[in-house]
Amino acid sequence: MMVRRSECGWDAVRGAGVNEARPGFPPGRNLSRKGTIHVRMRTKLVLAGLGVATAGAAFGGIAVAADPTNNITAPYAQAAVNVGANGGISSRTNTVASVSKVNTGQYCVVLTPGIDAGKTIPAATLSNYANWGSEVRVSRNDGACPGNSIRVTTGTNGAAADQPFYLVVP
Repeated sequence: MMVRRSECGWDAVRGAGVNEARPGFPPGRNLSRKGTIHVRMRTKLVLAGLGVATAGAAFGGIAVAADPTNNITAPYAQAAVNVGANGGISSRTNTVASVSKVNTGQYCVVLTPGIDAGKTIPAATLSNYANWGSEVRVSRNDGACPGNSIRVTTGTNGAAADQPFYLVVP
């Protein structure tokens, strides 16, 4: 059996006529080069159209990010919030009901009823405005916070301290 490289891939040819070794094509059917060029051109047009649609979606995303209510879009998270050291919300998803600072370095992030805090795995990280040597800890449905909430504790060098942070509930 002879194997040769064709414009559609590798074909096994054993005395076969045109296209007889290509699966999916009936034996004896001759595909002209003109038909191949037509398929390639159609593929290029479809890809170009997808590129335009992607660019339109990207520019649409920029418009959404300019929401004056400080709501953010986090497509791969159930909830997300950016909290300042004073407990103020810089930006949040609409699934974060409220944030309160209950003590030095202790914050309660209350989620909307659509998300069960007890069944989540929240992740917090300090903002780039936090002091060096600071740390952050997260717990779910802690007794110091209201129901369906996440407690975030921040500190510096092992002592409680107010630090800005980001919280994400994937």
